[in-house]
Amino acid sequence: MNLFCVVGQVAEIPTLKETVSGIKVANVLLKVQRPFANSEGVYEFDLIPVELWRGIAETLCNVASEGTWISAKGRISTRPYEKDGRTFHNPTFIAESIKYLK
Repeated sequence: MNLFCVVGQVAEIPTLKETVSGIKVANVLLKVQRPFANSEGVYEFDLIPVELWRGIAETLCNVASEGTWISAKGRISTRPYEKDGRTFHNPTFIAESIKYLK
C-alpha cells in the first residue's frame, strides 16, 4: 500500500502553474510538527513538499494562505535522476485529497 497522510500548516503560499497540456499543478510546503520533543523539550518541525494536481491545486491556491491548517492524503512517487554517473530516486508526495482544518 502506497499512502501518506500529513497534517500541517501552509509554510508559504503556493503558486498555480500549468503544464504544456493545460493541466493545473501546484506545490505546497507544509510545516509539520514532529511527534516527539528534542533533548531540550522543544517540538521541532519538518517542511514537507506536497504536489497537487488539477482541481485541488486550483482550490488550494485560491483559498490557502500562510498558516492555513490542512491535512493532505495521497501517494509517494519516485522520480529518478542521474548525477555524476549515479542514479538517484527523489520521492515526491502527491496529494490526492486535501481537507481544510480549523
